[in-house]
Amino acid sequence: MDFDPDRRNFLAAACAVAAGLCLPRGAQAAAPPRTPLSRPLEQLRSQYSTLVIGSGYGGSVMAARLAGGGPLALFERGREWLPQDFPDTGGAVVRELRSDAAPLGLFDYRSGSDLDALVGNGLGGTSLINANVVIAPDRDVFGAWPAAIRDAYQSGAMDVHEQRVRAMLAVETAGASLRKQQMHASTTARRRRAGASVDFRRLDLAVNLSRYAGTANAEGVVQTSCRLCGDCVSGCRTGAKNTLDVNYLRAAARGGAEIYTRIEVGFVERAGGLWRVHYVARPAGAPPRRGSVLAARVVVAAGALGSSQILLRSAAMGLVLPAALGTRVSANGDFLGLGYNSAVQTDTVGFGEGSPRFDQRQVGPTITGAAQYAAAHPAQRFLIEEGAWPRALADALRVLMPATASAPDVPAGQRELRDIAGLRANGALNHSMVYLGIGHDSAGGRIALDATGQARIRWPGLPAEPFVARMREEMRRHAAEFGASLVESPRAHPVFGAALTTVHPLGGCPMGADAGSGVVDADGRVFDPRGGVHAGLYVTDGAVIPASLGVNPLLTIAALAERMAARMTA
Repeated sequence: MDFDPDRRNFLAAACAVAAGLCLPRGAQAAAPPRTPLSRPLEQLRSQYSTLVIGSGYGGSVMAARLAGGGPLALFERGREWLPQDFPDTGGAVVRELRSDAAPLGLFDYRSGSDLDALVGNGLGGTSLINANVVIAPDRDVFGAWPAAIRDAYQSGAMDVHEQRVRAMLAVETAGASLRKQQMHASTTARRRRAGASVDFRRLDLAVNLSRYAGTANAEGVVQTSCRLCGDCVSGCRTGAKNTLDVNYLRAAARGGAEIYTRIEVGFVERAGGLWRVHYVARPAGAPPRRGSVLAARVVVAAGALGSSQILLRSAAMGLVLPAALGTRVSANGDFLGLGYNSAVQTDTVGFGEGSPRFDQRQVGPTITGAAQYAAAHPAQRFLIEEGAWPRALADALRVLMPATASAPDVPAGQRELRDIAGLRANGALNHSMVYLGIGHDSAGGRIALDATGQARIRWPGLPAEPFVARMREEMRRHAAEFGASLVESPRAHPVFGAALTTVHPLGGCPMGADAGSGVVDADGRVFDPRGGVHAGLYVTDGAVIPASLGVNPLLTIAALAERMAARMTA
């Protein structure tokens, strides 16, 4: 069945109306209590040996590994989240969209003329709202990277760093009893029998599936086991996700790192032999205030958009940086789709802290399996992962989708009516498959500052890149196996701007051999175009990745940070 171009934006529209459409939730036992990590702003010193900016996978690793080597502080622009604080209704999700009016909002959605990006905002970065997938890229995707990185992967040295990350994140693999996983495995097998070069694989996840059952993890945080509720991407209210605030950041604090939230860095500048870091602090119950601290070493780890934004602002304030700043931006080949209203119940609708409806099984973590497409050339390989809707958006989507789609037959129409009634789980939305495609793009995007100084991605021609048509066709074929229709992320439609959406923005401060080809070297040191590097200035996060990876990038980002930290402390 072909994509209907008149279908409306099921993502943006869901957020817009969810506040009035969500059903009440039943009371559930609270997540185990946690000791907060963040310190009062009054404890902030005027100078540090090391300052880490950002608490995502790069920043958290660096803080944990560098702690103890002199006074170290970590700045996070968002706030610290406890499990019970995460949004659990559509209205709460809307209120947590980050903006100038809500700078502490959990969901930082940056719209652009060609590419939108969604990242997290809070202590733990995007780990708070990601789908937890821990997967290594193929080793031959590093051909355009600096020689030191290529050699580290080819020699097996990076295997050690990857294993260290897996251990810290307490990785487990989801079982095979979930309907959505079985559905995706079934359609993958059908595509293989039809001649496609594809295999199904279950994925490793940073989720506490069975390791800790109301007991303390390796860093002393009491965790419950995953309830398989499907709410990973709106924030885990039961405390089962292995987010960075239950592992690496705990290790950093135990090692003496001072963790401060609600501090957003604007720019950095040289101050004699030190770095002056300018920030805006937003303390609870008080007006924002500006300030600065000094540090001998600054590790910028605010993500592809955040790190690029800080360095672009720094360049505007006079810091001499390479011309490659803002370039080689990749969407990691992301492509979103929905196989809507199939003949088979998939159980992709999350139920949060409540219980599954009587005609629904467990949903599981957001993503548990993938169709992995093989090809001789890396650029032609890709994954199609299955997904789930969080409970906070489910009720809105049950109403919105039937209003914008036409049922192909009577059973499909009956499923849509059941969704409108909202009484059962066997409606059209719970007969649908959420697809996340990840592949390889040209990394032809560019990050620039808009009129307000915010980083935006520009990438004319992105929708015409080969990976888009390749994934669109395969998603359509998967959906059609059981009578579903493919609904793309509607931002791709011309009516809504013809923009794609990524949840894995990469690049902007790409690695290179020198200042003529990159912003940082293989160790994350920022090049000085006048010669050498800027002593004491580093970037260690997804911003340094110069090309798409073809897989979820968290393992690569964290493993590269492990390598960089090891070299800094050697």
